[in-house]
Amino acid sequence: MTDDRGTLDFPSLERLDADGAAAVHEASMRIVEELGVQLNHDRARALLDANGATVDGDLVRVPRDLVEECVASAPAEFTLHARNPDNDVTVGGDGEPVRAPGHGPANVVRYGAERRRGTRDDYETLLKLAQTEDVISCTGYRLCELDDVPPGTGHYEMLWRALTHTDKPVMGSTYGADRARDCLELVAIAVDDPDLSKPYVAGLVNTTPPRSIDEAHLGGLMTYAEHGQPPIVSSFTMAGASGPASLPAAMAQANAENLVAITLTQLVNPGTPVVYGVPSSNIDPRHGSLSIGSPESALFVSFAARMGRYYGLPSRGGGGLSDAKAVDYHGGFESMLLQTVTAFSGIDYVLNAVGVMESYSTVSPEKFVLDCDAIRYLDRFRAGYRIDEGTFALDAMAATDPAGHFLDEGAPDESAFFSPAFVDKRTHGDWSASGGKSAMELAHERVEARLAAYERPPMDADIERDLAAYVERHT
Repeated sequence: MTDDRGTLDFPSLERLDADGAAAVHEASMRIVEELGVQLNHDRARALLDANGATVDGDLVRVPRDLVEECVASAPAEFTLHARNPDNDVTVGGDGEPVRAPGHGPANVVRYGAERRRGTRDDYETLLKLAQTEDVISCTGYRLCELDDVPPGTGHYEMLWRALTHTDKPVMGSTYGADRARDCLELVAIAVDDPDLSKPYVAGLVNTTPPRSIDEAHLGGLMTYAEHGQPPIVSSFTMAGASGPASLPAAMAQANAENLVAITLTQLVNPGTPVVYGVPSSNIDPRHGSLSIGSPESALFVSFAARMGRYYGLPSRGGGGLSDAKAVDYHGGFESMLLQTVTAFSGIDYVLNAVGVMESYSTVSPEKFVLDCDAIRYLDRFRAGYRIDEGTFALDAMAATDPAGHFLDEGAPDESAFFSPAFVDKRTHGDWSASGGKSAMELAHERVEARLAAYERPPMDADIERDLAAYVERHT
């Protein structure tokens, strides 16, 4: 019990003890030192070679002491700044997790409509929801793919819209040094800080399991590090496919890939903030398909949080993950499992927090708002309650006869109990009389209400003009 007599801060979903974390680290060091990791980038290999690594073609073996020294130089927490300072967030530490929407779905499904490829209009819808839903603290990037823009221009279109439609922290492309530089230049214009003197934009850097990192992501990783912007290093190992079927083996492999990438960030620019990410999961052995809504996926979430603490780094993982093809009970129970483990294992940066379904391939605005309410449920549970003389309400009990009731006190204040944003809690009769709407229908109404209430956050006219000119010039 806490010192002020109340509920504990939050329950722990620790699934790996200190000896287990050390064992994973030792196995990862053997992978890094003995087996090596393929790095498809000349500069990355040269940088490691100059610092004591052994380079054999594309394969690089990195000494343990270099890895451990570099990992130790990355900060345990940092501030990710928004163009509106009121929306700055702390990544790491003991505060609230940073939450960003889904990342990378190619398809969009709306209430009453067929699944289809994403468009610019869909992207703006998702941005408006990210701006107006209070549990989302980072706009993210690639909320859906854009099927209606010329090839090679999507990163401009996505980030430009994020910077003008929201004033929360953003993410940008890391796919190649050129795209990374484009995104950093756009952000520098939006925040009116040409030198990017603070962390303003995070970028997801995926490894290429098993034991490889491709040229494009290495270029993006080093470009972000050069400018002091935080890469979110993530090994998306699929146990049973791109990683061994054994969870400990897949975890050690993912950890090894992450450690090599983190080492590079610190060799490029010591002290660069970096996030340790393991969005890994397993395949379903019956179908050979990716399963992100599985119990094993939840175990990987807990693993990511544990190893982040082990290395003293902010962690990334989890979210509202599901393999469901529709916004239904299947999607609900899988998403709530992953949301719960994410909330209570200590993940610091939640990418794919809301809206994701169909194993990352589809996003739903209706699921977006349903997932937001699920997060509010968990936040209320985490808040707990205080215990003091007043909260026992002994006077009210004394004034109430045995077998009586407390209804004469009037309705409880709205702040006394959690009130869902739009979930229907009325009696069956009242619910039926008002149309008997399903959760999906209520979610659709919530989406429409959010879009109707949306107001574009203010932006200096000169900055907005410069952003538009930059995008027009490059597209």
